[in-house]
Amino acid sequence: MADPVNENGPLTVVVTWRVRQGREPEFEAWRREISAAALRFPGHMGIDVILPGTTPGEYVVVFRFDTYQHLRAWQESDIRRELLKKAEPFREREPSYRMESGLEYWFAPPGIPASPPLWKMAIVTVLGVWPVSMLVPWLLNPLIGRQPLALQALFIAVGIVILLTWAVMPVLVRILRPWLEQNP
Repeated sequence: MADPVNENGPLTVVVTWRVRQGREPEFEAWRREISAAALRFPGHMGIDVILPGTTPGEYVVVFRFDTYQHLRAWQESDIRRELLKKAEPFREREPSYRMESGLEYWFAPPGIPASPPLWKMAIVTVLGVWPVSMLVPWLLNPLIGRQPLALQALFIAVGIVILLTWAVMPVLVRILRPWLEQNP
């Protein structure tokens, strides 16, 4: 896996596994074991798994670390090395790894080979952030209006990030994909 462009911010790693037919239950048990081990490492920010869809036996595992240093500590750990060795009997081939830093993961989920130019990502991000940054404070104000300003800002930031990550950006990227994929 290549070193990221930005070593200081959060990193997303996308791992695609091909599991041998009939060995899926072993993979699932192993996946829970390695996920639990990874979550105990400093800086781990969570794991998502995309279960096999059109390609039987293909699992996509997405995990995040807050810094490159924390990711490297996990990647170079003895526990990870041991657990990867334990997975060899039920994997069909070596897993593929892809690392993204910053906003790129919103724009290039698994299966998309390259991110659009930064200027296009910036425009789409503004299109998503602008309405959400007006909507979230308006919705949350009745609930948090009497809280200290720092706490209000935290709740608003969490609300914005949740809406952007799981609702707004996936829709915008899907709608604008033809433009995003055009050569500049």
